[in-house]
Amino acid sequence: MLKPPVVLGYHGIADVDPRHDPVRLFVAPADFRRQVERMLRRGYELLTMAEFGRRLAAGEELSATAALTFDDGTEDHLTQLAPILAHLGVPGTVYVCPGLFGKPYPWSDRAAGVRMMTEAEVLELARQPLVEIGSHTVDHTELDTATAEEAYREMAECKQRLEDLLGVEVPSFCYPRCHYSAACPDAAARAGYVSAVTCGPRGSWDPFELKRESMHTPDGPITVAFKSRGLYYGARDLPPFRLARWATRGYRHR
Repeated sequence: MLKPPVVLGYHGIADVDPRHDPVRLFVAPADFRRQVERMLRRGYELLTMAEFGRRLAAGEELSATAALTFDDGTEDHLTQLAPILAHLGVPGTVYVCPGLFGKPYPWSDRAAGVRMMTEAEVLELARQPLVEIGSHTVDHTELDTATAEEAYREMAECKQRLEDLLGVEVPSFCYPRCHYSAACPDAAARAGYVSAVTCGPRGSWDPFELKRESMHTPDGPITVAFKSRGLYYGARDLPPFRLARWATRGYRHR
């Protein structure tokens, strides 16, 4: 059976009260672990985004390959995500914003108590052999209207700051909120990245506008099955997914 390549896009991996997670960005650690275990049982090879991008650029066969990515750099990426990756023996790419280190996480309620990793925590996470640190602009700046020079400056500055901090190459980039202008893919290549990812219905298999399946809190078994095969956005208007979206709306009001 054909196993197409897929890139999964997560945010936080933590047990966060849904009342304090209005955008439904946090996936429970137990759910995340089950999702990855299913990918492994299906025979997928998991790669960092750097390796995924390099294989794609080299024209290599990517069937049955996948990458796990995590946006923003919340503290749970160190405390919850890293131990799961280590236990399962699989890599992951965490995209961080050096201008937001240590600050409260702006996309959950303050009552959730979630914050970004500090500089010291990012350094500790980078020492984990299965974790790749990627770039997410300095301050989570959206690039949907960026000119070629604006996009290049944002990407190059973040890359340089992270490389100065970590002492290693930072070859992977993620567009904040998955938005990017037409000038961004060329700017990402010019800045020295190997890959740049978007998400949702956007993107392609071009290394600098790579599509991802966005993983969210209320994703049920059917939704996860389709997302983990890269099929969700082509099938989400089918009856099972209309029903799932209806159920999700009810979940959000509990």
